[in-house]
Formats: sequence, structure tokens, C-alpha cells
Amino acid sequence: MQKYPIKNVVHFLVAAGVIYLYFINSAAFSVYVKEALQLCYNTVIPSLFIFMVFASYLASMNLCRFISLPFVPVFRLLNICDRKIISYCVLGILSGFAAGGYFLNRIREEFDCDKNMLGIISIILSNNSPAFVISAVGTIMLGSFYSGIMLYCTILLSSIITAFIFSFIFPYHHPVPVKNTDNTNMGFSYAINSSVCALLNICGAVVFSYSVCKVISLYSKNMAVSVAFSVLSEVTSACSIITDCYGKNLYLVCIALSFCPLSTCLQLKSHINSSDFSLKILLLSKIVHIPLSLLIMRIAVNLFPQSFAVYASGDINVNMYWNAPHISFWLFILSICFVICFDKKIGVFTKAVK
Repeated sequence: MQKYPIKNVVHFLVAAGVIYLYFINSAAFSVYVKEALQLCYNTVIPSLFIFMVFASYLASMNLCRFISLPFVPVFRLLNICDRKIISYCVLGILSGFAAGGYFLNRIREEFDCDKNMLGIISIILSNNSPAFVISAVGTIMLGSFYSGIMLYCTILLSSIITAFIFSFIFPYHHPVPVKNTDNTNMGFSYAINSSVCALLNICGAVVFSYSVCKVISLYSKNMAVSVAFSVLSEVTSACSIITDCYGKNLYLVCIALSFCPLSTCLQLKSHINSSDFSLKILLLSKIVHIPLSLLIMRIAVNLFPQSFAVYASGDINVNMYWNAPHISFWLFILSICFVICFDKKIGVFTKAVK
């Protein structure tokens, strides 16, 4: 009797469940697909397209090396000194996780690097782009440009700190160039073409995740369950549902942006061969990333209260978290304990001393 891997069985069950939901809720699916397309039209495409074209075009120019200069000290902490790798990482940060997977694959093709290094870099490249967080989430959903800036700075800083922590747990060797890639044929037309393909990939994930989440929420009377499932599925629909259900809550939006949903994982894996990249490091890093993001956001709200009070179009609701500000601190301490206990091969403090 032939045995099938468990993941294949899970994939089949998920596909069968989605098809079953579609047949018994076809009218609801049609409505929610139209809403998801409108969401892509109003937020995703306007906030991402220009930056993705800009980053793809700079990838074929030496100018990207100058843009990466401010990040050189940061990546040296991760034992990454090659300017080309840093340039790809910076362009991935500017473009978001969809293009981040593309630049991660470029690093894999042009350098001799192991899975651990790719996993550490993916912690930084799996974030949303500044255009999406500032424009779509901050300005459109939260009604505050400055809240969007604060959210993006929080997520990026938390990613860098988390990558630094996990670089001690998953050691990797120094990357070595394996070939020189000729990028002269990658002009402006190529940048537009690759950006359109990436946007189609993103919008497809948004439409699928948003419509499925909305249909499943019809069977649940608990609002928190619907929001949790949307956070697990896709970030754009998650932020939209959070602002619709809970108002302009910075901390819930911060959790949604810190999390690595299913659509993000699928888009990262679509760019890289499964045998060369593992999501284990990226998924484990969220145990540290989420509480650390909440802690940084709490500090930022205390340091810049006028920005949220004056420039927001509506009151940013922080009452749900304000009554227990110490929770993120203890979550961060517990996550650090987990990191230390998880390190079996080489001690964190031992490597730090060496």
C-alpha cells in the first residue's frame, strides 16, 4: 500500500474544504471576492507598485550599493559584509516580502550560503514594505501617516534585533560568491514586468485569503476567532478586518504586521527551491518578534504621544493594551528564555564570548 506524506494529506484536506465552502456559499464568495479586488485596487497596488519597480530597477545598477551604506553596520552584526548581499537585502526591505523572496533567491544563486544564513536573512526580508505600512495601513486604515511610520520602524527594528539573536542559535558560514551575474539586460522594462508579476502574486493571495476568511467568519459568532484566522491567512485582509472590528488599535495591527501569515510563507517559497530554504527559522523567530514589536511600540507611544494625538484623524485606541503594558516585557523575557533553551549545538553566551 502506497503511503503519502502527511503534508500532502493536509494539502488535500484544505483544498477539499475550500471547494466545499465554495459550493455551499457561492453567492457569499462572489461578494467577498469583489471586496478583495476593491481592497487590492485601493490599497495594495497604489502603495506597492512604484516601490517594487524602483527596487527591481536598482537591482541592476551600482546605485543600490550607495543606498545600502546606512545598513552596512547593521548587517556586519550578522556577519554579512558583502556589499552586494547587503544591497539585495536593502532592496528587499524597501519592496516588501514579495520582492524580498526574489532577492533572497538572487543571494542563493550568486553566493555559496547555507540554509541557516538564508533563514536569518528571511527574518528581515519577510516584512511588509514601507509603502504598504505607511500608506495603506497608516494613512488609509488608521488615518495617521505618523502611526504608519512608527509601525514600520517598530517592525523593522524588531526584525533586525530578532535576526541578531537567532544568528547565535543557527550559526552559518561566511558567504562566498560563486559567479558574476550579468544584469545589463535587466532594464526598466524588466523591472516593470517583474513588478507586475509580483503584484499579481500578492493580489491573488489577498483575494483568496480574504474571501475564505470572510466565508469562514460566517460560521463563527466570536469576532476574535475570525480576526485570528485572518491574521494567520493574509496581512492585508487581517489589518482591514482588525480596523473594522476593533477600531484603530495600534497593538493589534502591530501583531498582524509582525506575524508571518500563510500567504507570506507561500510567496517566499514560490521564489526559492524547497531544498535550499526552510521556513523553520522564520517561523520560530516570530516567538521573539511579536512580543518585541509590542514592547517597542509601547515605548514609542510613550515617547511620542503628541504625534498620535494631534496628527491622527481619529483617536488611536490603545486602551486594550494600556492597562497591562508590562505584558510585552514578560513575553519578551519568556521568548529569550526559549531561545536560550532551544540552543543545543552551541551556547549563545559561549559564542558571544568567542
